[in-house]
Amino acid sequence: MDFLQVNYDKYNKIWTGRKTPSLYNMEDNSLGKILFAQMKMHPSKVIQIDDIDGKVSTNQEMLSLAIRFALYLKGRRMTSEDIIGIAARNTTYLTPVVLGCLFNGTPFHAVNPNFHEASIAHCFAITKPPIIFCDGRDYKKIHTTTKSFKPEIYTTSEHIEGVPTVMDLFVPNQMEYFYTPENPTLGSEQTIAILCSSGTTGLPKAVTLPGGKLMPDHHFLNADDVVFVSSGIDWVSGLSCLVSNCYAGFTRIISSKPFSASYFVELVKKYKISMTFLAPMHVVALNECTDFRAENVSTIREVQVGGGYVSEENFKKLQKVMPKAIIVFIYGITEVGVIAGKFGIVHGKAVGKIIPNVQVQIIDDDGKRLGPNEVGEIVAKMPCRWSGYYGNPIETQRIMDSMGWIRTGDFGYIDDEGYMFIVDRKKDILKYRSLHYWPGEIENAIRELPEVADCCVVGIFDDRVGDVPGALVIRRKGSKLTEQQIIDHVKTRLVEPEKQLHNGVYFVEDLPQNNNGKVVKREVRELFKTLMAQNLDR
Repeated sequence: MDFLQVNYDKYNKIWTGRKTPSLYNMEDNSLGKILFAQMKMHPSKVIQIDDIDGKVSTNQEMLSLAIRFALYLKGRRMTSEDIIGIAARNTTYLTPVVLGCLFNGTPFHAVNPNFHEASIAHCFAITKPPIIFCDGRDYKKIHTTTKSFKPEIYTTSEHIEGVPTVMDLFVPNQMEYFYTPENPTLGSEQTIAILCSSGTTGLPKAVTLPGGKLMPDHHFLNADDVVFVSSGIDWVSGLSCLVSNCYAGFTRIISSKPFSASYFVELVKKYKISMTFLAPMHVVALNECTDFRAENVSTIREVQVGGGYVSEENFKKLQKVMPKAIIVFIYGITEVGVIAGKFGIVHGKAVGKIIPNVQVQIIDDDGKRLGPNEVGEIVAKMPCRWSGYYGNPIETQRIMDSMGWIRTGDFGYIDDEGYMFIVDRKKDILKYRSLHYWPGEIENAIRELPEVADCCVVGIFDDRVGDVPGALVIRRKGSKLTEQQIIDHVKTRLVEPEKQLHNGVYFVEDLPQNNNGKVVKREVRELFKTLMAQNLDR
């Protein structure tokens, strides 16, 4: 049977991925209990190697540290109602912190340590964790941004004299030999982690993740695999890799270094990596790297690609260097998880077919369900109900209805063969160098200038970096405001690199609008592309 078989209910206009039962009864089992049992079966198996410090960790070593941390949490009477904060990179002792939280049933809020201070302050202000773990290099930043609620801060690496470290919490305990993880209180729907996402509008939101969503029911990896995923646990891809690592028992290579094509090739050769996950910008970087040659990456048998659009040309280049590897493209959002996928370069620009146990509708602006080949917003539903954005019921209701259907913010359609295509974005959130930004924030900064009558910021897609911001601006009559003055003003108001006008500014007389006077972003984007092309032709 086709793993990505899709069934279409023409009466209700709902597409459903193949129905497969879970390997576990999640009402009686927590994710922590399942991982605990799996790791106990093979205590001497090496499951993690840190390329930076060379530390090699076995299941038994990880379990011992994770149990001690879980007992520490239990000793402080922390439960599923509490939250632990994490803003740390992939290092040796981050893994037992995550596992200890899973064992104790205490969710953790993972924030990207590369975020600027304002974003970190905003994210942690939502959950106010009493304990936060970070790398030593980020201690001052975390300490400064969390002064309002004064958490205890522990370093997981690059320790600083006088600052508590995670090692202080791995205290031997005679009860660790008899330890068993806590039972779940809400079954598969229990929140085990909180990640950051911008949803469809505005600043980062705290996305709850239920344990059932991370259960590795459909696994293509085994204990002999060697896996490298550069994403941190603040990304679903990074967290899923950690969970799968402990479940399947493969060897996970970790590093706190940022991704680079040459370093990636070096790791593949050094550890004989067999599986990896790549973001679109990583694919482009590899295709442009002279070290990325067949003889250097011959051990790779599977490559997962996700997190944005990849051109067919770049897919083909990737496949040419690794002809024996299976390239899996996946499409999804943090709120739902993986929605669709495909194996290999098939069916043109399709993102794939709906994965098992996920349902999809295509709806128009009025909420009416559409049929095959009709373009509308993609709406998805996963088997375990999502708890929404932490502390934000208004935004939760905006994105999810009473039946659990979640709006993706993407426009697309499903063809007669069940393949899904993305044609545009409805959501007003874009991504530059893997960092999200809201065009409205940049527009608000531009509108502060008294000589600006109106403006619109759009992202122009670039394979290498994502959505590159640029602005169309209407000047007030008689104004001599220049492009550079606008660019400089945005720099003074917004320090983050993803919020800069890298594509520049073009002055126009009017912005494209619909009959109701609302600016049509799709038409603005096309106008911006036209002006860019004209500028290049000069």
